Amino acid sequence: MRVYIADDNLEFSRFVRRVAEMEGWKATTCTNGRELAAEVAAEERAALLIVDINMPELDGIEVIEELKAIKRQLRIRFVTGGEITSAVAAQMIAKARGMDSGRLLFKPIAVEELKELFRSEAKLLYE
Repeated sequence: MRVYIADDNLEFSRFVRRVAEMEGWKATTCTNGRELAAEVAAEERAALLIVDINMPELDGIEVIEELKAIKRQLRIRFVTGGEITSAVAAQMIAKARGMDSGRLLFKPIAVEELKELFRSEAKLLYE
């Protein structure tokens, strides 16, 4: 199981990575959208993407445009610690581009909520 975590908040991305690895996921962290797009493009397997809305270089909305040409199964979960409007916009754009986007995530996120997220996403991607 593969997850990419894109967030410029290093403490948050390390936290998500630790929980993902506890749940059996192979995790890669990225600090901006451009890095995420490059990492995902280099991979060929299905993956979960946890994408912060507000990041440098490419934000969560811009990264959708970079990923839309990828034809394998990607599940996207947008995360924000700010206003909900940008997150909702990103989710709508992703759906319009034919990308799977689960419910929004809001910081701070509890360990148990993340564990449940990884369990439910594993079922959707790999079963």
